[in-house]
Amino acid sequence: MLSLPLLKQSARSNAVMWGSMTGVMTLLCIQFSMLEMTRPMLFTIFYGMMTTILPGIYVLVTANKLLASQVDRGSMAYVLSTPTKRASVTFTQAFYLVNSLIVMFAVLTTAHLITNNAKPISLAELGFRNLSGNLTPKMIIQVNLSALMVCIALAAVCFMFSGVFNSTKYSIGLSGTFIGVSILANMLAMFGTLGVDGLDKFKYLTVCSFYDYQSVLTANNDWITKLIFPIGIALAAFTAGRLVFSKKDLPL
Repeated sequence: MLSLPLLKQSARSNAVMWGSMTGVMTLLCIQFSMLEMTRPMLFTIFYGMMTTILPGIYVLVTANKLLASQVDRGSMAYVLSTPTKRASVTFTQAFYLVNSLIVMFAVLTTAHLITNNAKPISLAELGFRNLSGNLTPKMIIQVNLSALMVCIALAAVCFMFSGVFNSTKYSIGLSGTFIGVSILANMLAMFGTLGVDGLDKFKYLTVCSFYDYQSVLTANNDWITKLIFPIGIALAAFTAGRLVFSKKDLPL
């Protein structure tokens, strides 16, 4: 099912985008966790927004390039002219998209573990004044795992649009709307948790609401239960995208 030549081609063609988003996100994490001025905003700004915005931009562009853009440009005809089947194409492209996010968050998590070991931050400094102790490696891993699963769900929906539509304008248009609304609603909901009345209701409009770093920091297992939803969304969206792409007529 996995096409190694296609996997290598996808990795090469998206390397710059992946490297840019991973590098920027990692550098921001190091800055927020090391500088005295930004440390209190590590979770409200960086983990609250950047860990969905930057991967969101990456999956918006990449998911479109993996299927719809190639159909639109005509390069998919070359791919399918080889013994590679459509099922193998969609499996390989989905495999690349998911694993590129896993590696992205692995790099981020490793960087944060190193900086946190060099300069630990207390939970009180993060705004949880009723909690004692420092941010632990376990918390960092759990927070990034939660963010990763939500980003995979975002990627799956974008991949679905890329598989459904032959035209880039529809694929990237609907994907962009979905990513934009999800991130904007998440940001508004975050301001609601900071005391702005009514904005907390926006959490019901976005898959990002299943990313619950506060649950991790307060040693509450709600974040584990919430992972069921992005995992379900990801499986359904990837399956839908693969099925539609495998059966639809292509302008080859």
